[in-house]
Amino acid sequence: MTRTWVLVASLDHARRGLEAGFVMANHGKKAPVARMSVGDRILMYSPTTAYPKGEPLRAITMAGEVTGSEPVPSTVIDGGWRRAAALREVEPIPLAAVRDHLPTSRIRFGFFELPADDADAIWSLLPS
Repeated sequence: MTRTWVLVASLDHARRGLEAGFVMANHGKKAPVARMSVGDRILMYSPTTAYPKGEPLRAITMAGEVTGSEPVPSTVIDGGWRRAAALREVEPIPLAAVRDHLPTSRIRFGFFELPADDADAIWSLLPS
């Protein structure tokens, strides 16, 4: 079964992953990326344009899927872990447009799985 994961990262950090073909969660912790499987969907939510003092953004900014079979050590964060992923940047989808399907109380945790119905509703808003 394909799952959909929401990862929270500023847009500048998400773009680093886009360019290098990976995702990280919770500042490089291994457990979140170890829960992923090849083919799982990814939605990147960016609260800001840059970390630590970017402009507020509060939008889905990237979508993609997990391509790596295992977490690998990060070259970005010493002691951190990442997972290979194919991402694409999308026209930002504001939080207001997905609020009914994105549990805002979980955003602060930086990584979580979306229920299938909510994931499909958000995925349907993405451009092809």
